Amino acid sequence: MLYYEIYLDVYFLENLMLNFLILQLTGIIQKETFSVRRKLLASGIGAVGACLIVVLPIHKSRIVSAACSILFCFLTAYAAGKKRGSRGWQQTVYVYGILSLFLGSIWQIFVTYLKLPFWLAAAAGYGTARLLWNCRRRAKAETKYLYDVTLQKGTKKILLKGLLDSGNQLTDPLTDRPVHITDYNEICRLLSEAEIQELDGFLDMELCGQGDALFRYIPYHSVGEGRGILPAITLDSMEIKHGESAWNTKRVLVAVSRRAVSSGGKYQMILHPRILE
Repeated sequence: MLYYEIYLDVYFLENLMLNFLILQLTGIIQKETFSVRRKLLASGIGAVGACLIVVLPIHKSRIVSAACSILFCFLTAYAAGKKRGSRGWQQTVYVYGILSLFLGSIWQIFVTYLKLPFWLAAAAGYGTARLLWNCRRRAKAETKYLYDVTLQKGTKKILLKGLLDSGNQLTDPLTDRPVHITDYNEICRLLSEAEIQELDGFLDMELCGQGDALFRYIPYHSVGEGRGILPAITLDSMEIKHGESAWNTKRVLVAVSRRAVSSGGKYQMILHPRILE
């Protein structure tokens, strides 16, 4: 049989530290602030529970040991979040439980396979979890304001990605209609060869919006670039979708930029915020 020598004071402090770090991450994910006193109290409950599982005959039964571990995990999270209302502590228990499983696996890898000291493994596991959460949050933020856009002119339709930009306040000075901005390459998919030539003339400022011209100029002002003009065209319709929500607008005014509106190519159109009104 194998025997392990465990120092309860060290084991208690290790579990206290791990529980504290998990509660810290739980608060970050829930966007809640737990007081240091409350986190220490809750972490102490979990650490005492871990010590009891080792000291008492509980550890001889895997089923009983697992059940007690779940119970003390619940008590730890409940102690941290019980003052936030019934729904609040339930969410705390759920997040804390998931993080316990995830971080427990990471710490086990760092200690068992990488042979890191406990304090270094704890810091590395916490840092890894924070990094993964920040990456997820940034990815979610990038897609939060991205919409599926369908532009139509006559019988032609194109699909692209549009960014809803509150900073886009471009409007038609004559009618106050909101103006959206799209890439040159995208709008050309809706145009005939003759219309593309007309657009090129407007972009090169060789033509002006007179008579039966398809395009006309819209003045703009942007930080860093100063003032200028963009050729704009009125399209038959534009439909934007985000999740299960959809908006359809007739006779939309779309300005054309020769430069890509997104340097990374994640979207091909900048939407005016008034499109959702």
